[in-house]
Amino acid sequence: MKRLLMILLAVTVSLASYHPADAESVTTADNNSIDITYYPSAAEKAPAVILIPDTRCDKSAFRKLPSQLQKSGFAVVAMDMRYKGLIAGARSREEAIRTLQSQDLYAPVTYDLKSVIDYVSQKKEVDPARIALLGTSFGSRMAIHGGVQYKTAALVLVSLSGDEALPGKAVRQLLEEYGSRPILLMTSEKDWGNNYKAAQDNKIYSSWGKGT
Repeated sequence: MKRLLMILLAVTVSLASYHPADAESVTTADNNSIDITYYPSAAEKAPAVILIPDTRCDKSAFRKLPSQLQKSGFAVVAMDMRYKGLIAGARSREEAIRTLQSQDLYAPVTYDLKSVIDYVSQKKEVDPARIALLGTSFGSRMAIHGGVQYKTAALVLVSLSGDEALPGKAVRQLLEEYGSRPILLMTSEKDWGNNYKAAQDNKIYSSWGKGT
Protein backbone atom coordinates (compact mmCIF):
# COMPACT_ATOMS: atom_id res chain seq x y z
CA MET A 1 0.00 0.00 0.00
CA LYS A 2 2.79 2.43 0.89
CA ARG A 3 4.52 1.78 -2.42
CA LEU A 4 1.25 2.30 -4.30
CA LEU A 5 0.75 5.66 -2.58
CA MET A 6 4.28 6.71 -3.52
CA ILE A 7 3.68 5.77 -7.15
CA LEU A 8 0.41 7.70 -7.20
CA LEU A 9 2.12 10.72 -5.65
CA ALA A 10 4.90 10.59 -8.26
CA VAL A 11 2.35 10.42 -11.08
CA THR A 12 0.38 13.31 -9.59
CA VAL A 13 3.50 15.51 -9.36
CA SER A 14 4.46 14.56 -12.90
CA LEU A 15 1.03 15.42 -14.25
CA ALA A 16 1.01 18.71 -12.36
CA SER A 17 4.26 19.80 -13.99
CA TYR A 18 3.41 18.48 -17.46
CA HIS A 19 2.29 21.11 -19.94
CA PRO A 20 1.09 19.71 -23.27
CA ALA A 21 2.01 21.43 -26.52
CA ASP A 22 -0.54 23.74 -28.10
CA ALA A 23 -0.97 23.94 -31.88
CA GLU A 24 -1.94 27.51 -32.71
CA SER A 25 -1.52 30.16 -35.37
CA VAL A 26 -0.37 33.76 -35.27
CA THR A 27 -1.29 36.54 -37.65
CA THR A 28 1.50 38.63 -39.10
CA ALA A 29 1.43 42.38 -39.66
CA ASP A 30 0.79 41.74 -43.37
CA ASN A 31 -2.15 39.43 -42.55
CA ASN A 32 -0.59 36.04 -43.15
CA SER A 33 -1.42 33.17 -40.82
CA ILE A 34 1.59 31.27 -39.47
CA ASP A 35 1.13 27.89 -37.82
CA ILE A 36 3.11 27.29 -34.62
CA THR A 37 3.30 24.74 -31.84
CA TYR A 38 3.94 26.13 -28.38
CA TYR A 39 5.55 24.05 -25.63
CA PRO A 40 5.09 25.97 -22.35
CA SER A 41 7.57 25.84 -19.52
CA ALA A 42 6.56 24.79 -16.03
CA ALA A 43 9.03 27.32 -14.60
CA GLU A 44 8.47 31.00 -13.95
CA LYS A 45 10.48 33.59 -15.89
CA ALA A 46 11.67 30.80 -18.16
CA PRO A 47 13.99 31.26 -21.12
CA ALA A 48 12.38 30.62 -24.49
CA VAL A 49 13.64 29.14 -27.75
CA ILE A 50 12.09 29.79 -31.15
CA LEU A 51 12.84 27.02 -33.64
CA ILE A 52 13.12 28.22 -37.24
CA PRO A 53 13.03 25.44 -39.85
CA ASP A 54 15.12 24.82 -42.93
CA THR A 55 14.18 25.13 -46.62
CA ARG A 56 11.08 22.97 -46.02
CA CYS A 57 9.64 25.86 -43.95
CA ASP A 58 7.90 23.19 -41.83
CA LYS A 59 8.11 23.01 -38.03
CA SER A 60 7.70 19.22 -38.08
CA ALA A 61 11.34 19.01 -39.22
CA PHE A 62 12.39 19.46 -35.56
CA ARG A 63 10.75 16.18 -34.49
CA LYS A 64 11.52 15.51 -30.79
CA LEU A 65 13.74 18.54 -30.17
CA PRO A 66 10.97 20.87 -28.91
CA SER A 67 9.78 18.43 -26.23
CA GLN A 68 13.38 17.73 -25.18
CA LEU A 69 14.03 21.45 -24.73
CA GLN A 70 10.75 21.78 -22.84
CA LYS A 71 11.80 19.04 -20.42
CA SER A 72 14.98 21.03 -19.77
CA GLY A 73 12.94 24.01 -18.60
CA PHE A 74 12.61 26.06 -21.79
CA ALA A 75 9.45 27.42 -23.29
CA VAL A 76 9.61 26.50 -26.98
CA VAL A 77 7.91 27.64 -30.16
CA ALA A 78 8.32 25.58 -33.33
CA MET A 79 7.19 27.69 -36.28
CA ASP A 80 6.21 27.23 -39.90
CA MET A 81 6.98 29.86 -42.50
CA ARG A 82 4.69 31.47 -45.02
CA TYR A 83 6.23 29.48 -47.86
CA LYS A 84 5.48 26.06 -46.38
CA GLY A 85 2.63 25.25 -48.79
CA LEU A 86 4.59 26.49 -51.76
CA ILE A 87 7.65 24.41 -50.88
CA ALA A 88 5.54 21.33 -50.21
CA GLY A 89 4.77 21.14 -53.92
CA ALA A 90 8.43 20.93 -54.94
CA ARG A 91 9.44 17.60 -56.50
CA SER A 92 13.06 17.70 -55.36
CA ARG A 93 15.37 19.43 -52.89
CA GLU A 94 16.87 21.45 -55.73
CA GLU A 95 13.45 22.62 -56.85
CA ALA A 96 12.54 23.54 -53.27
CA ILE A 97 15.67 25.68 -53.00
CA ARG A 98 15.00 27.40 -56.34
CA THR A 99 11.40 28.04 -55.35
CA LEU A 100 12.40 29.55 -52.03
CA GLN A 101 15.10 31.71 -53.60
CA SER A 102 12.50 33.19 -55.98
CA GLN A 103 10.44 34.54 -53.04
CA ASP A 104 10.85 37.59 -50.81
CA LEU A 105 13.44 36.15 -48.41
CA TYR A 106 13.13 39.00 -45.93
CA ALA A 107 9.37 38.65 -45.39
CA PRO A 108 9.77 35.66 -43.03
CA VAL A 109 12.11 37.76 -40.88
CA THR A 110 10.12 40.98 -41.01
CA TYR A 111 6.72 39.41 -40.48
CA ASP A 112 6.71 35.70 -39.57
CA LEU A 113 9.52 35.72 -37.02
CA LYS A 114 8.42 39.07 -35.55
CA SER A 115 4.91 37.75 -34.94
CA VAL A 116 6.28 34.67 -33.17
CA ILE A 117 8.64 36.76 -30.99
CA ASP A 118 5.71 38.99 -30.02
CA TYR A 119 3.60 35.91 -29.24
CA VAL A 120 6.11 34.24 -26.93
CA SER A 121 7.13 37.54 -25.29
CA GLN A 122 3.58 37.91 -23.97
CA LYS A 123 3.50 34.50 -22.27
CA LYS A 124 3.35 34.98 -18.49
CA GLU A 125 5.85 32.18 -17.83
CA VAL A 126 8.45 33.56 -20.27
CA ASP A 127 11.20 36.06 -19.55
CA PRO A 128 11.09 38.26 -22.69
CA ALA A 129 14.71 39.26 -22.10
CA ARG A 130 15.80 35.62 -22.54
CA ILE A 131 14.50 34.61 -25.94
CA ALA A 132 16.89 32.67 -28.17
CA LEU A 133 16.60 31.75 -31.84
CA LEU A 134 17.64 28.35 -33.20
CA GLY A 135 17.63 28.06 -36.96
CA THR A 136 18.71 25.33 -39.36
CA SER A 137 19.95 25.98 -42.90
CA PHE A 138 17.63 28.70 -44.28
CA GLY A 139 16.32 29.08 -40.74
CA SER A 140 19.82 29.98 -39.56
CA ARG A 141 19.89 32.78 -42.13
CA MET A 142 16.61 34.07 -40.76
CA ALA A 143 17.89 33.68 -37.21
CA ILE A 144 21.01 35.79 -37.62
CA HIS A 145 19.06 38.59 -39.28
CA GLY A 146 16.28 38.32 -36.69
CA GLY A 147 18.76 38.22 -33.83
CA VAL A 148 20.26 41.52 -34.91
CA GLN A 149 16.94 43.15 -35.79
CA TYR A 150 15.05 42.08 -32.66
CA LYS A 151 18.00 41.94 -30.24
CA THR A 152 17.40 38.39 -29.04
CA ALA A 153 19.43 37.00 -26.13
CA ALA A 154 21.25 34.20 -27.97
CA LEU A 155 21.55 32.42 -31.33
CA VAL A 156 22.10 28.83 -32.39
CA LEU A 157 22.99 28.75 -36.08
CA VAL A 158 22.96 25.30 -37.68
CA SER A 159 24.39 24.84 -41.18
CA LEU A 160 24.98 28.51 -41.92
CA SER A 161 27.38 29.05 -44.82
CA GLY A 162 28.30 31.61 -47.45
CA ASP A 163 29.37 35.26 -47.44
CA GLU A 164 25.82 36.53 -47.04
CA ALA A 165 23.06 35.15 -44.85
CA LEU A 166 20.35 36.76 -46.98
CA PRO A 167 21.10 38.81 -50.10
CA GLY A 168 22.48 42.24 -49.38
CA LYS A 169 24.15 41.89 -45.98
CA ALA A 170 27.37 40.05 -45.15
CA VAL A 171 27.54 37.44 -42.39
CA ARG A 172 30.56 39.24 -40.95
CA GLN A 173 28.61 42.48 -40.59
CA LEU A 174 25.71 40.68 -38.93
CA LEU A 175 28.01 38.94 -36.45
CA GLU A 176 29.66 42.23 -35.59
CA GLU A 177 26.30 43.94 -35.11
CA TYR A 178 25.10 41.14 -32.84
CA GLY A 179 27.91 42.07 -30.48
CA SER A 180 28.95 39.99 -27.49
CA ARG A 181 25.68 38.09 -27.02
CA PRO A 182 26.17 34.30 -27.20
CA ILE A 183 26.22 32.53 -30.57
CA LEU A 184 26.61 28.79 -31.07
CA LEU A 185 27.64 27.73 -34.58
CA MET A 186 26.94 24.13 -35.55
CA THR A 187 27.58 22.18 -38.73
CA SER A 188 28.88 18.79 -39.78
CA GLU A 189 32.09 18.27 -41.69
CA LYS A 190 30.05 17.21 -44.71
CA ASP A 191 26.95 19.31 -44.36
CA TRP A 192 23.47 18.85 -45.80
CA GLY A 193 23.60 18.47 -49.59
CA ASN A 194 27.29 17.47 -49.46
CA ASN A 195 28.30 21.02 -48.63
CA TYR A 196 31.91 20.68 -47.49
CA LYS A 197 32.34 24.45 -47.33
CA ALA A 198 29.95 25.00 -44.40
CA ALA A 199 32.38 23.66 -41.77
CA GLN A 200 35.17 25.86 -43.15
CA ASP A 201 32.88 28.89 -43.12
CA ASN A 202 31.91 28.21 -39.51
CA LYS A 203 35.56 28.30 -38.46
CA ILE A 204 35.89 31.69 -40.11
CA TYR A 205 32.67 32.97 -38.52
CA SER A 206 33.99 31.98 -35.10
CA SER A 207 36.83 34.45 -35.50
CA TRP A 208 34.43 37.24 -36.43
CA GLY A 209 31.76 37.04 -33.72
CA LYS A 210 32.49 38.34 -30.22
CA GLY A 211 30.05 35.90 -28.67
CA THR A 212 30.84 32.83 -30.76
